[in-house]
Amino acid sequence: MTRKNTKNFEINISPIPSGFRDLLVKSGMYICTYYENVPSGINEKARQPFDKKVLRRFPFFVVTHLVGGDGTYASDESGRWIDLEPGWGILASPFHSNIYGGKHKKFIEDSIAFNGKTAHALFEAGIVRDGLIYIGAERRLLPIINKLREGTLSALLEANAMLQNLLFHLNHEQSSRQPLSADRKIERLLQEIQDTPAKWWTVAEMAEYCNISENYLRTLFRRCTGLSPKEYIDNLKMNRAVEMLNDPQIRIYEIAERLGYMDNYHFIRRFAKILGQSPGKYRRNMRRY
Repeated sequence: MTRKNTKNFEINISPIPSGFRDLLVKSGMYICTYYENVPSGINEKARQPFDKKVLRRFPFFVVTHLVGGDGTYASDESGRWIDLEPGWGILASPFHSNIYGGKHKKFIEDSIAFNGKTAHALFEAGIVRDGLIYIGAERRLLPIINKLREGTLSALLEANAMLQNLLFHLNHEQSSRQPLSADRKIERLLQEIQDTPAKWWTVAEMAEYCNISENYLRTLFRRCTGLSPKEYIDNLKMNRAVEMLNDPQIRIYEIAERLGYMDNYHFIRRFAKILGQSPGKYRRNMRRY
């Protein structure tokens, strides 16, 4: 067993005694390493435009739980940096390209790496999925790590079972039709934005409305809509503009006023940039059909 202990954290890169390894491999799943409360430095690469060259891969499955500080994450799928707050986790299959680390503070994590036929079966079944996963405030990897520390064969088998059970629970929670309370806050915010099309919401106002931080707001917003707050508001205003342009009784300057633009020119310029043509041209084209 190879272990690094300090006063505040522990890294164990070989928690399985060599004499038990073959038996655990035959059982279908084994744990390769664990981190408890380990702090990583700030990821300076996240301050630059995303570059796929910075991505890294592991030869095993990893579940990581951000338990303190803050974080940022990127992968081939996301193609962008996503800010994280404590409670969020990351799942990665073998050789899945990703990178994570601290954003403004250190990234403090509990983490377990694992492998085996059962782990691959869980991945094939969609129980384990690459990407972000919400784990919550409770340190749910810690009981598994504590069980590993016992070092007996029965304890190691039990730790495997505990890990499998946690993965099933996390999958069920993510797939549940009941949204997280934070998601419900975003849903209420989206409804409020739709009800006030003339208002120009700032991220600070949105975060205050939901009673969460701005970084967390951006993460939840993109998860729920697939868009940034600015992109969502732009799309909403343009969709409303298109609806009103279909009514010939509504003047273009009136549309600009109803959508909260400073003046008619500002609205026309923004409409043309997003939709590729002026509101007047769009209205004329609609009359042909």
